[in-house]
Amino acid sequence: MKIKIKNSQTCQKTLEIEVPKETVNEEFDRYYKSISSAANVPGFRKGKAPRAMLEEHFADKASDKVLTNLLNDTYHKAIEKENIKPVGMPEIAEVKFKKDENLTFQAIIDIQPTFTLKDYKNIAIKKQSEEVTDEDVDKVVGYLSERYAQYLPIEDRSVKIDDYIICDYKYSVGEKELDKKEHSWLCVSKDMFLPELAQKIEGAKLNEEKTFEIVLPKKFKPDEFAGKKANFKLLVKEIKEKKLPDLNDDFAKMLRVESIDKLKEQIKDDLVKEKQMQAKQDLRAQIINHLEKSMPIDVPMSLVEKREKLLRESAVQKMKQQGLNDQQIEIEQKKIDDMFSKEALKQVRVFFILENIALAEKIKVEQEEFDSRISEIAASYNQKKEEVLKYLSEKNLLENIHWEVWEEKIIAFLLDNAKVNEASSK
Repeated sequence: MKIKIKNSQTCQKTLEIEVPKETVNEEFDRYYKSISSAANVPGFRKGKAPRAMLEEHFADKASDKVLTNLLNDTYHKAIEKENIKPVGMPEIAEVKFKKDENLTFQAIIDIQPTFTLKDYKNIAIKKQSEEVTDEDVDKVVGYLSERYAQYLPIEDRSVKIDDYIICDYKYSVGEKELDKKEHSWLCVSKDMFLPELAQKIEGAKLNEEKTFEIVLPKKFKPDEFAGKKANFKLLVKEIKEKKLPDLNDDFAKMLRVESIDKLKEQIKDDLVKEKQMQAKQDLRAQIINHLEKSMPIDVPMSLVEKREKLLRESAVQKMKQQGLNDQQIEIEQKKIDDMFSKEALKQVRVFFILENIALAEKIKVEQEEFDSRISEIAASYNQKKEEVLKYLSEKNLLENIHWEVWEEKIIAFLLDNAKVNEASSK
């Protein structure tokens, strides 16, 4: 067997392999010998047909089988001989194959990148503050109180700023009607969808129909109406005043907590856990970003393409779960189209960098660490460990769990050896 190696693309080699005709014919001999005792050929008893008749009746099957065996066998011998560690399956091309002739073909192989690790210890990172202030707690209490707000009907006065109204309205520029709504809820505030609208509505009375003009903003869409005067008609059908509940023990009991102080304690505990999680995720992101920027290595593009495909599929699945239709999904994908390829490249790069760090530091996942993660998953779903193992095995997800633990272990090592600057508190 002759082997020639060409470096084609980055992280890719092309092996030009030539197999002598003697080896080819030996493989044909092995095939015909393997079927001779069981072959059914018209005019001959089972297993008694001569070689020439076997070749006449089984030539196509023989060629397919022999070629498959030779390609597989010689490819693996070639990469072993040349000490090549491929990534994924090879692309087989330029095959020339015929009985009594040499077999030649190309095996195009993606290979692992070779690079020198730069200093991955003492990475400078900044830890987010995990402090939770009274103001943070009060904001959450405020959000909760909004959920229990009452909207009280008002009949004895006109509309004021911060009131809510139920109304019919329409507006147009010239003869072109731009929008029309019936029984629409509007909060009369400075943040309304058109400037000056709150000012125009303020003072309106119940069941009063108001007409007025508003100059549309310069950034109004469609562009052709930007900056033009719009004619409004608005009928106030109901006026409502928002009333928030008093923040006392009675409010806490509505949330099944014994007192307002206990409620604030629970909120603070939850916020601390949330900030701790965010700080941890941010530290990980800083480590990952540093590795990728400090070592912008070349990687096999086939892996990047596969990763990009998975990222796209995952994004589409999430959007479907959120209730988006196909047209909306297509629009959202276009907005973030560049993100997929960049993120895929980053993830593949970081994988190889982490792999090399793991080899250098002899970091690996021990069986008890893997078992512990499975137990955690089982506990989170309130299931038996054996049931979870069976499910993950059937779904081919065990390797994913292994890689998650592997990555977490390497990141933990890098964090232990990083220069962490504690962020100042508020």
